[in-house]
Amino acid sequence: MLLIKPRAIAPGDTIGIVSPSGPMSEEDLEKGLQPLRARGYRIVLGTHVLARRGHLAGTDEQRAHDLMAMFAREDVDMVLCSRGGYGAARIIPYLEPSLFRNNPKIFAGYSDITVLHLWLQRHVGLVTFYAPMPITMTREIPAHAMEVFWRALEQPEPLGELPTWQVPYHPLVSGKAQGRLTGGCLCLMADSVGTPYEIDTREAIVFIEDVDEAPYRLDAMLNHLKLAGKWAVCKGVAFGEDTRWEQHVKEGESSLTPDEILDDYFKPEGKPAFAGFPFGHIKDPLTLPYGVLAELDADRGTVSVLESATVR
Repeated sequence: MLLIKPRAIAPGDTIGIVSPSGPMSEEDLEKGLQPLRARGYRIVLGTHVLARRGHLAGTDEQRAHDLMAMFAREDVDMVLCSRGGYGAARIIPYLEPSLFRNNPKIFAGYSDITVLHLWLQRHVGLVTFYAPMPITMTREIPAHAMEVFWRALEQPEPLGELPTWQVPYHPLVSGKAQGRLTGGCLCLMADSVGTPYEIDTREAIVFIEDVDEAPYRLDAMLNHLKLAGKWAVCKGVAFGEDTRWEQHVKEGESSLTPDEILDDYFKPEGKPAFAGFPFGHIKDPLTLPYGVLAELDADRGTVSVLESATVR
């Protein structure tokens, strides 16, 4: 599918906020929007951005409507999800690919938003961004992470080698590889198999992270994707962190560590791979563009983005 690159944004532009997954309080949303306003951006809110229906931010129809309406608006330059949680997959049946294809703009979010990134990649070809959201910005994100966030969205040029901030990394398989970036939150990647937004790892550099998953769950999800053939056809893997996994292992309980599980799956594949890539559910996450060409260096624990993700 032809790759569609959105226009880069600049202070003075308008960012539309939507809640395609879980609900967010008005207080948290306002706090999370402060860094965007401080940068000089105007903010418009989706009609149902503060809606609540149990663990969802409104009905499926309401959440799908807000997302499509923001893309259709000529006065909105970027669409940013307020938070993740759960529920993005439920709006997939209501989305119309041609609307997004005819109105390309920057789309960003992470965690449960993985679903929408994969759907847009497969059905639209739009370059999107695995990036911090207002829920992330309710706490102070370190300046070095926000610098990458703004550079990714505002500068229509390759990001080059992404900083690692001296995060310890664990080479799994030595070597370098090039491919187009895809991936996201591991549980959503595994859930995508057999759906209209199934992840396509062919010739790809795959970035993976997750949060609050027990080691046996990490094992099960990686195995699910292995049996679906996803590791056999990719070019390389950058694993972030399975954050807070230790709390799921009781004292005295026998369990493999995440590093041991990663070794089990990726060493036999022989594809360049490493763990310790700083993105996702951490305090200072990188911003990663989907669909553009990148190079992974497993020996140095780095990923370099070789292609621009936006246009002027």
